[in-house]
Amino acid sequence: MILPELDADRRALREVVDQFLAEASSSEVVHRVVDGGGAAALDRAVAEMGWVGIDVPESLGGGGAGLSELAVVLRGCGAASASTRLLGTGVLCVGALLAAGSDDQRERWVPPLVDGSLAGAVAMPGVFSSGERVAAQETGEGWVLDGTASFVVDLVGADVVVVRAVSSSAGAVLAVVQTAADGVSVVHQPTVDRTRSLGRLALDGVAVGPDAVLAVGSTADPAIEALVDRVAVAMAADAVGITSRVLEMTTTYTRQREQFGRPIGSFQAVKHQAADVLVGLEGARVLLDQAAVEVGAGAATASRTASMAKDLACGVAARAAGTAIQLPGGLGYTWAHDLPIHLKRAKLDEALFGDGRWHRSRVVGLLGDGGLIG
Repeated sequence: MILPELDADRRALREVVDQFLAEASSSEVVHRVVDGGGAAALDRAVAEMGWVGIDVPESLGGGGAGLSELAVVLRGCGAASASTRLLGTGVLCVGALLAAGSDDQRERWVPPLVDGSLAGAVAMPGVFSSGERVAAQETGEGWVLDGTASFVVDLVGADVVVVRAVSSSAGAVLAVVQTAADGVSVVHQPTVDRTRSLGRLALDGVAVGPDAVLAVGSTADPAIEALVDRVAVAMAADAVGITSRVLEMTTTYTRQREQFGRPIGSFQAVKHQAADVLVGLEGARVLLDQAAVEVGAGAATASRTASMAKDLACGVAARAAGTAIQLPGGLGYTWAHDLPIHLKRAKLDEALFGDGRWHRSRVVGLLGDGGLIG
């Protein structure tokens, strides 16, 4: 597909996002969050701004835009290290309902997720690793789910969770589970990145009625693939935001910091490092924009491009933050500085929803299926 230039509407959206988050997710706010403060006010504001449902049809209470617009918002959140439930609720839970839900299920769950009345998450054990699984047993009245899923984004505080389970006879099952239901246990799992919230979901004989089952078997698998593409674009957008902010911070510092009577940014070694980051950022940005267009349009190459964007953007962000943290010397390693926060978020972005090896393997497999290799 041909990649369009960033149009006036998206440029305006980017300006609004950046201006809003400059205050709502300022350095002081982010440090307060990582020190143990909550981010409920920011979540409410994000919902009120319409960002949770920016790519949701207007008939369901959304903004009627596309994935490219959602990527603009997510890029801003990455740059600001914003602690929001946008990933769990807007990208994943709403995305799962749009991909697999019936009209009735969408009308029931999507509007309250979009307006902030409900918080959501998605648990996909067995997709990115084989360590855990949730088993689904069909009964005469629906399904019973048993199993665990770790490191589920935005699980703590979620009202509903879309769970990928596996039935020995029917294959994959996508079902909506209410966290207040009997047999559901949620435990917070701390990580190095305190701007995000992850948790462990345990299901012990949880009954799910037919009205809460989104898809089974051959209808569930394409929905899961579409959700993987969607979250890959989301993580790439977050990582591009991190890289852009790290580069901005680094270039500003190197223009001001002097050594031997001149700014350190004039030294060849420092210029090379900044140039490497810029080249990586531009490549990641272009690939992100292409992936958002393709995934939003359901293009045949969408999965391949989404995985490429996730791998490249997250790797660039982690390397950029790792380089930048060294330039201010010891100051860059202190807890009071913003760079360690960006570095930790970038490293978690690399690991979440498939690391680089996982996505590169996926790309190779998709190339083989497409007849380009092998």
